Amino acid sequence: MLIFDIATRFGKELLRLKITVAVLIIMPAFMGFMFWFAFGAIGLEEAQTYTLGVINNDEGIADELSEYFRELPLSPITNSTLDNGFAADFIKMLSTINYTTAEDVNKSIFTVEEYSNQPTAIKAVEEREIDALVIFDEDYSNTTLSAVNNAYYVEYGIYLHNISIPIFNWTGPLVPTSYNSTIHVIGDEGYVRYQIASFILRQIFDTFNEDVRNLPYSGGNIFVIIKPVTLRDYSVFEMIMPGILVFSILMQAGMLAAFLVEEFAETKTITRVRLSLIKPYEYVAGVTIFQFVISLGQMLILLGIAMLIFQFNPAGDVLQGLLVLMLTTIFTTALGFILAGIFTSSDTAGQSSGFLMTPLAFMSGAFMEVPTITIIPDIVPTPSELPRDFLLWDILPTTHAVNSLRSIILYQFNIFDVWADIVLLVLPSLILLGVGMVFYTKRRFMGDIP
Repeated sequence: MLIFDIATRFGKELLRLKITVAVLIIMPAFMGFMFWFAFGAIGLEEAQTYTLGVINNDEGIADELSEYFRELPLSPITNSTLDNGFAADFIKMLSTINYTTAEDVNKSIFTVEEYSNQPTAIKAVEEREIDALVIFDEDYSNTTLSAVNNAYYVEYGIYLHNISIPIFNWTGPLVPTSYNSTIHVIGDEGYVRYQIASFILRQIFDTFNEDVRNLPYSGGNIFVIIKPVTLRDYSVFEMIMPGILVFSILMQAGMLAAFLVEEFAETKTITRVRLSLIKPYEYVAGVTIFQFVISLGQMLILLGIAMLIFQFNPAGDVLQGLLVLMLTTIFTTALGFILAGIFTSSDTAGQSSGFLMTPLAFMSGAFMEVPTITIIPDIVPTPSELPRDFLLWDILPTTHAVNSLRSIILYQFNIFDVWADIVLLVLPSLILLGVGMVFYTKRRFMGDIP
């Protein structure tokens, strides 16, 4: 097919330019190193205490099972837990977690405020009186007992309530085995303190779940230990990594523009193309495919270096993150075509891109929180279930690229959870790509620019 032939031709042309290939490989590595050097040793607002709102809907342990544990001579579950449920223990644990650095070892990471109803708590989130809201559902205690029971089954091939050994006979009711719970973390995703608090919370939940899976069992007793979780130090580099990736994709626009100008204006390829049977849309489609492949290769290099060398450990799905980055390439390709249609010098095209893309990255919130300039309040759906305002910066597709990428690779949401940001990334990008293609073909194929 002619379109793929054009893309292949560009690939061969690129491989022929060994210096350009070296730059394409070295650039993401160099960029990753510079950001790591600048931010890798900086903690996330070190020694800050974040305020959590908590709604505890846990219905606790069933009465029959609770009474059975109370009557055991050496009950593995405390009366406090039997009275209040496992969620209450978890909430208490959240308020006992301290920083691990020597100078701040006695300083709590969280303070906890409990709310009795969700509307009041949501209002506190919106007014930023609390940094994040954590909601435990009705079955949290049953789910915890299910996790313990299922872990015991995996270890010994039998459920707790089925055991019968000389030193212990289970005579009580069935222990839950098939409950599931969701802990909701809600907040304003444009708020840096929420981003950091939710990032740490997810690490706590992961650590707790791992502890449950590895609980020690002996003689059928349930040894459930709700203990404080010590956290490693987090760096600013880890939090801005999604922004670094989007910034790297943005820089591809200038490289594409420079390449197209070099190919057309400076080597006179435009003359040969005009005389050939190649249609403008075929040429543009081939260039777009070529750009996608180059961008994917560079993102794989940058992510690989960040994970293997700079110890970036994304909690979420990297493949889904790569999909978001490829969707972002639609926007940068559109910019590349527009720049290539405007400028007649490859140097000017590349330099103008650098001048344009850096402020564009900052306005998209790639590296820091952007000012709140609201256009439409409470309209953009978010994975944390709290609609946020449509801000001035939301007109930029890259804002939504940063938001969705951060949610996926740091906060473990999936691409369907961030559907609103994906739509606001893709639709304007496709429109701009159409405009860019028309502008480019008219200027290069039908215009007077040589």
